[in-house]
Amino acid sequence: MTEPYYNDQSKTYDAQFDTLYFRVYDAITWKYLEPYVPTNPKALVLDAAGGTGRWSIPMSEKGCKVVLVDTSEGMLNIARKKIAEAGLEDNVIIRKGDITKLDYPAETFDLILCEHALFVFPNPEIVIKELARVLKRNCPLIISAQNKYVMALSYVPEEFDKSKDLLSNRYSFKLKSKNKPWHRGITVHLVTPNEFKKLLEENGLRVEKIIGKCVTMPLRIAPEVYFKADYSRELFDKVLSIEMAFCEKPDALGLAGHLQATAFKE
Repeated sequence: MTEPYYNDQSKTYDAQFDTLYFRVYDAITWKYLEPYVPTNPKALVLDAAGGTGRWSIPMSEKGCKVVLVDTSEGMLNIARKKIAEAGLEDNVIIRKGDITKLDYPAETFDLILCEHALFVFPNPEIVIKELARVLKRNCPLIISAQNKYVMALSYVPEEFDKSKDLLSNRYSFKLKSKNKPWHRGITVHLVTPNEFKKLLEENGLRVEKIIGKCVTMPLRIAPEVYFKADYSRELFDKVLSIEMAFCEKPDALGLAGHLQATAFKE
């Protein structure tokens, strides 16, 4: 169950996105998300498992109405404060709920974003099927997943057995929560690029593109560098430049820590 974990993490959750890793990650996310965000005030966008509203706010600023759904009340409380501070209460609707069982009729939304959330669901197909149900025909789902290959490589050379187990689906990476005896960590469910594409296609979605995010990290830049919030603009620009170059190369997907798909409901 992820709700207790995210309730516990909610007050400090956004701080991680000030690091080099996530500044680069977010810049890529927005580059490939923004062109699909509707500017029509009648358009309805779903921010599925949107947490603290990190993407609900910039999407709603484009002019559309956003529905933010998440299971964590702690995360939603942070979102409420941020949305109020931005003066966007009329543009963002906040709902506590499970994105595997949405309380919306079929073909409700003009765009669905599911960013940095799919990995916490043991059966990602259930999530994708439900998101496809509430998405209008010929409209986009933009969704990200964590790449099994890069996670497996991150254990080499210290833990070869874990790397092999992960590739054979016998091992999943666990998030840890220090000093919380009731919390045993969240299992991170991973996919390969081909598995990700197949999941989308088998649920009635036409994949327009899949891009890779964070090729330079974590395997090629040390954690003590990319997890710092204190970094130079020059370093950021250099890392982002090479990341953007990799984004446009479909045959480089296996190198990326995260995968972001743009798929349309047929």
